[in-house]
Amino acid sequence: MAKQQFRLAIGSPSKRQSGIWRIWSIPKGDIYVANRCLGGIYKASFHKDRKCQFGFTKEYAEKADERFGRNDRHIEKWRLPEDAVVCAIQILIPESELRISASTDDEKITWLETPPLDSVGTISLFITEKDIELHVPRNVPGAVIVGRLDTDIRRAWITYAFTIPDKKLAEIIEFEKHRLKATIANMAIPPGTRASLWDSKNSYDRHVLELACDIAG
Repeated sequence: MAKQQFRLAIGSPSKRQSGIWRIWSIPKGDIYVANRCLGGIYKASFHKDRKCQFGFTKEYAEKADERFGRNDRHIEKWRLPEDAVVCAIQILIPESELRISASTDDEKITWLETPPLDSVGTISLFITEKDIELHVPRNVPGAVIVGRLDTDIRRAWITYAFTIPDKKLAEIIEFEKHRLKATIANMAIPPGTRASLWDSKNSYDRHVLELACDIAG
């Protein structure tokens, strides 16, 4: 089960699917998360000292300075608590946002079950102490442990589940879909483009909402 990296997507090849997410680690304990369509531009970093950051990659930093006038490539910084088990980030992908895509024949992709109609698939990253075994609740629909990343000092666990969104989350999703539609209304968006919307909070809790950019209505 333990690997150094995972490539994940909801759905199946040549059918409705999400974007592809990469989660990886290095032996000293740092863990990273990135969306493949934004690979080389943005990533989230969870360092061994529990300091975290979201922002531009080193490779894109110079271009970001030219385009956006940012001399600090880190858009946001925060710190994880000292708890033995911490949910570091959750990636929320509504079933309504899955799209038929060109054939994806990358054998390294782990395909996650398509959520039921109108539900939300959630990929979660838990960071634990090195000797902890994580277990998923039995009462959560579709809940599975996708895999584990082992480092010299700690572990990262990837889980997946799907749920019907409550009223608050459903309203957030609809609001973000309307806002995205207004933002890209006059843009030439290539087919298959997806948006990853970062949720910032004062605490360490972080969420990313993935939406398709071919928004109708």
